[in-house]
Amino acid sequence: MVIRLHSNVINVAHASPLPETDVTLNATACYYPVQLGLAYLFLVGYLVRTVFVCAGLPPSVGVILVGFAFSYFFQSDLLSARDELQELSFFLVLLTAGLEIRLKDLRTYMFVMAFLPATFELVAIAVYACLLLDYSWMEGLVLGTILVAIGDGLVIPKMKEFGFLFKGHPLPRLMFTWAPLEASFALCLFGVLSGFAAPTSSGVQVATLVAGNVLRIAVTVLAGAVLGGSAGWLISRRRSLSINGKQVLTGAPVEAFLMIMSIALVAYALGAQGSDGSVLVPMNFISGAMFQPELMVIMTGVFFSAMASEAEVHQVERVMGGVWIFGQLILFSMIGSRTTLDIFPVFWRHVFPMLACGLIARFAGIFLAINGILIMDLPGHPFHNSMVLVDSTFCFLSVLPRATIQGALGQVPITGQFFSRLPNSSGCQNFIFLAARLYICTMSVVGMILLNTFGPRLIRETLDRPKWGEEAKEKAKRTF
Repeated sequence: MVIRLHSNVINVAHASPLPETDVTLNATACYYPVQLGLAYLFLVGYLVRTVFVCAGLPPSVGVILVGFAFSYFFQSDLLSARDELQELSFFLVLLTAGLEIRLKDLRTYMFVMAFLPATFELVAIAVYACLLLDYSWMEGLVLGTILVAIGDGLVIPKMKEFGFLFKGHPLPRLMFTWAPLEASFALCLFGVLSGFAAPTSSGVQVATLVAGNVLRIAVTVLAGAVLGGSAGWLISRRRSLSINGKQVLTGAPVEAFLMIMSIALVAYALGAQGSDGSVLVPMNFISGAMFQPELMVIMTGVFFSAMASEAEVHQVERVMGGVWIFGQLILFSMIGSRTTLDIFPVFWRHVFPMLACGLIARFAGIFLAINGILIMDLPGHPFHNSMVLVDSTFCFLSVLPRATIQGALGQVPITGQFFSRLPNSSGCQNFIFLAARLYICTMSVVGMILLNTFGPRLIRETLDRPKWGEEAKEKAKRTF
């Protein structure tokens, strides 16, 4: 059934999903207010999400199904605001990733585990795209960056569960820090590549682009540190503000969340770019903003967590958890509304071979990273020579679920008109979006099933890990 929408009116013609563009009316019309569309997204989306959680399935897939059904009766105001709604959800992804990273946990071995295996997979996908899909290196790198990032929104809750079951075991804690760090790596790398892939970069020499992006990253990290650190210090001390002996601010957790979210929105706006290419703070010698918006928000969250009190950070994270439910409902329902059934036959022909190449490279990267850490004996690492294969397998299963980053970035090459100087730009843009949706639908489901099934078994096999306290070991055995 094709639903033809115009001016808050809905008509039913015949059955198939709504296309990407607005279409006109025919047949019998009825008023369709935006409130009904939102009620469906929030209520039905949340109920289906809850059913999937109870069934041990990824909630994002349930919400995608709700969005797919919504494509048959999409409300016109929501349709026109679909890109903006996804961008706001993407902002929440960035802020969440930043808040989950603790500077005290960022040891050298953690960067190796978060960056090296992801880079292996990214390069494998890019090579596959260049050799077999005839894409340029820039197109392949953008494709790999979007597909490679771990689904931290799926993995972190599961690691919390494993951490409760196996108290004191280092592997869940490793993945708990690894997940947001890798997500931040992918988001920041995507922002850098956007400077080369966006149409505004045409006509600029490569050396100038590289220098400009290096400067942009340095300035962004510094500005994010100042914004986030100042916010953390001030927000933690807001209760001391008084007038005539009366406390001005309540000190409630939602108050701190509203403050840091507003500051993060300012950080994002400093690097944002309008549809006409206009920016708030431009660079002088290359196009684009002085600040990289994704990295700016992440750094703001990271340094807020570093400067605020631990109790304050946990309170903000709890509020963020509630708000992120709305973000999930919007983000994944919008993805589902852009999905059609004809994308799935493409999976076996093009996406599955690319996925297999990427995952083989990912496992090799994890195995080599762990062995390299052991050889160099980097301080603080939890690995042992006798358990390299088991540790590698657990880490590999933990990075299989994919959802959040793919959902946030998959549409960006289309909306940003990436690769416009290349002859097959629209084909590459559409394939990236298609691959991102297929990764979400397959990797989130298969990845979570494998992690739920084999994760506890692999942890149990490493209960006798050296360097792990006997008391914690006995607790984990009794809990299991």
